[in-house]
Order: sequence, then structure tokens, then C-alpha cells
Amino acid sequence: MSQIKASIFTGSTEFGKLAEEGQIAVPEISDTQLLVKNVAVAANPTDWKHIIIGMGGKKGCVIGSDIAGYVEKVGSKVTNFKKGDAVAATLRGNCVANNGGFAEYTAVEQVLAQKIPNIQEKALSVGDCPPSTIDSFEAAASYSLSLATVGVSFSHNFQFKETDSSNADKYVLIWGGATSSGIFAIQVAKSIYGFKVITTASKKHHDFLKSLGADVTFDYKDANVVEQIKDFGKGKIQYAYDTVSSSQTLQQVYDATEGSENVEIDNLLFLSAKNIKTDEKRDVKFHVTLVYLASGHDQNGIESTPKLQQDFNHFWQDLVPDYLPKFKTPALKVLNPGYGSVNEALDLLRNNKVSGQKVVFRI
Repeated sequence: MSQIKASIFTGSTEFGKLAEEGQIAVPEISDTQLLVKNVAVAANPTDWKHIIIGMGGKKGCVIGSDIAGYVEKVGSKVTNFKKGDAVAATLRGNCVANNGGFAEYTAVEQVLAQKIPNIQEKALSVGDCPPSTIDSFEAAASYSLSLATVGVSFSHNFQFKETDSSNADKYVLIWGGATSSGIFAIQVAKSIYGFKVITTASKKHHDFLKSLGADVTFDYKDANVVEQIKDFGKGKIQYAYDTVSSSQTLQQVYDATEGSENVEIDNLLFLSAKNIKTDEKRDVKFHVTLVYLASGHDQNGIESTPKLQQDFNHFWQDLVPDYLPKFKTPALKVLNPGYGSVNEALDLLRNNKVSGQKVVFRI
């Protein structure tokens, strides 16, 4: 086997034309990587955003960032995985022509992979599936990028400690609780770190988010949602995680934390205080999470520091495995198997047709 099928960027940014099926060589792995034979994959906003805004690769790059399948081969320095293990993993797709998630085989760093015990071989039916534990390849494909992103934010940027008993008296505001990152952020903040959780989402998602651990939910569409959150938090919202990450939502998050001291705000799209109106009397620390730094490789000129890797590895390897069997995925929108579903998946995300769901399909 020298050539495999993959979904590659066409060079067009038109709807329905981002991807096409092509052939690439089987990815070569480094000493620290796994070669995974993919069973199911998930689509993420990064799969189209980085291409559209020019942060991804050019024509011919392989699309896709979330995978689940079986380990086919391991590098010489890989210690925790072996051929045949069922795994979920994430990688920085959409950047190079010789490796990506939407392909028959994908090379991933061992530090961004996890074993999935007791996984079911049977495919989920095409259509809408409710939230579930991670017991299918579709569910396994749905979580790695989101959960790893939360891990970098919480363990490194915020420096959360699972042993800190004072967390129980503090609130974390998670803006966009029904996003995939929001769904996992709620569960991690509550179950691993013991915080009280405030979140925003459409009303139709409130009951589900409360079942995950949210203490209170607010409808982001309410005109006075910022005042509602500020009144409820009563000066105890020390941390805020903006999963939507627009200048509008960052402004709302900033305003909603007014009255709290030593506030820290994180977002996922390189936004900062320069993108919003701030009060010079407030002392607020702004963070940006770039999950791919957890791979141990520098990204976009940003250094992957030993401290970041240490913090993330503690989260990913020491903490998450005990909680993973209890975590719920978002609801899943299962598309038809095959590369023909890639453009459909990306268009659903680009057109904001997905709410509280993760788009998945089998390769």
C-alpha cells in the first residue's frame, strides 16, 4: 500500500467546493507518533476557518483534525500505545499535503491521543443521535480537539489545580456552553476542578447543560444577559472561557465579569483587550488558547514551552482517563460514510446550521 484516499483542499473557497477526494502517500511517522487507521472522523470549525482566513495550507492540503480508529503502527519512542489499540486523537489538519484527519490513515502525536476502552464496532445510524458516553467510534471522533483545547486553557492558561478546595467558592463563566468545547468545559470545570459553572446557550440546551454540571444557564439572546450574569455572579466570576470567540462575545464576557477581582479571560481566536472596549480601572488578564502547542511543536511562531507540555500532559494523561468514561459528548449529526460527506459537513458548519451537535461520519 503506497497510496491512500484523503480529502484535500481544492483551492476554491466556494460553498460545496472546499474539498475533493484525492490520493496521498501513507503518512510517515516520527519516533513519537502513531499511525492510525481511521474508522470515524469529526468536522470542526477550524477545518474551514483556517483555510478561509489563510492560516491553513494551500491547495492540496489534507483536511480534518479529529479522528478515531485503530493504531496501525507506533514510533520507536511511543510507550503507551500498541498496534490494534482503539484510539481517539486530534492533530493540526488543513495545513500540509501529506497528513490530515480526513484520510484512510493519519499520523498523530502520542501526547494528543487516548485509548478508548470497550468501544463498539457497530456504526451509528445516519441522522441525529442524542448525547452519549464515548462508546462508539463516532462518539470517540467527536471529543479530542474540544477536550484538548479545554485542557490547555484550564490546566495551563488558568493554572487550575484539581486539589484546590477554594475552587468550590468560585465561578467559571463558559460563554457558548452548547458548543463542543463548551460542553466539555462544563464537565471538566465541575467534575475535575470543582468549580461552580455559569454558562450561556439557547434555551433549548439549558436542561442538557445543567445535567452536565452547569449551576445556572442564561440565554445569550436576552438583551440584558450581561447584567443577569453580573448580578448572579456577585463578584465571584474569576475565570471566563469564551468558546465562541468573536469581538462581540469577548466584550460580553468582559462586561459580565465586572465587579470581580483578578479576572482571567480566555478565547480561542487570538483576540485580546485591543479588540474590545476596556476600563483602565480594571485589572483583567487575557489569554489565548492554541491547542496544537500541546503537541510539543511550535505553532505560527508561538513557542510550545516545557511548562505548557507538563501542564497539559498532567491533565490529558493523569486526570482525564478517570473521567472519560463518564463524560457525555454533544449530540451527534451522523452523515453518510465516505469522502462525499466532507463538503456537506463543512458547509453545515460554515452556514451555522449546527447547534449543540458535532458532525461526524465514517471514512
